[in-house]
Amino acid sequence: MRVLAHRYPRYGTVGLVLLLLMETAILCSRSASFSKYPWWLLTTWTTPVCWWGYILAVDAWIYRREGTSMLTARRDLLVLQCILSVAFWCVFEAYNRVIPGWRYVNLTDDPAARLAGYALSFATIMPGIFLTCGLLQSFGAFSRARMPRVHWSRAALNSSVLLGVGFCALPPFAPANWRGYMWALVWMGPFFLLEPLNYQRGMPSIFRDWERGHLSRALQLFAAGALCGLLWEFWNMWAFTRWVYVFPAGHTPRYFEMPLVGFLGFLPFALDYFAMFHFIASFFTREDKLGL
Repeated sequence: MRVLAHRYPRYGTVGLVLLLLMETAILCSRSASFSKYPWWLLTTWTTPVCWWGYILAVDAWIYRREGTSMLTARRDLLVLQCILSVAFWCVFEAYNRVIPGWRYVNLTDDPAARLAGYALSFATIMPGIFLTCGLLQSFGAFSRARMPRVHWSRAALNSSVLLGVGFCALPPFAPANWRGYMWALVWMGPFFLLEPLNYQRGMPSIFRDWERGHLSRALQLFAAGALCGLLWEFWNMWAFTRWVYVFPAGHTPRYFEMPLVGFLGFLPFALDYFAMFHFIASFFTREDKLGL
């Protein structure tokens, strides 16, 4: 049994307090007894407050278990993840313009506040997924998962790249009445496109894991994507400013705003962010500092 010899950092307590305060604001906004107070003003910021609270709390938990964490030893990596998280999500927002999948409601009319809300929210996506994955790794989740080894020939790698290009390029040019059904390709495309490049460049790679017969990291990322998806939808449902889904497939049954079929997208989405991050981050920092 692991002995927890490290203290829980104070910033983790701050994160837990942020979560508690926002949950209190959400409950008050839903209660008739407190309806005369403008609690909705606070719940306008539910997504960034809850996710930054979550990031602080989970990073502190990792430190408590491991004696090191991103905020205590690799803050430059957190900054890079936040920047890339915003940039990558803007790519998916661009897809959303062409193949509508969601829309935002109750946004502020103040452009500066709206931009700040976007940036603070989008910056949490990658750290949220990766820290959740790191926490699962600290518990040894799926650490013994194995699979038959995969041999990656040059033809197989090139085929993956072509498949990824097709998945990324096809949806915007599909007939208008088909586009809403094309999100499955969007969520899988970046992984198939970039993983062969990471593999060939010697960067951290799911393809290399599969070549060695290791399935643990892929399952950890799948689980992190699913857990983060549950939290995204849970906190989003109670927020005043939130997103609602407009893609046409499988609108019932639902988990809060998300049609259940849509949860399948959170699994490859985590792999996308892993592949996208390592492809870009390798140009800015050493492999041994990338984590995961």
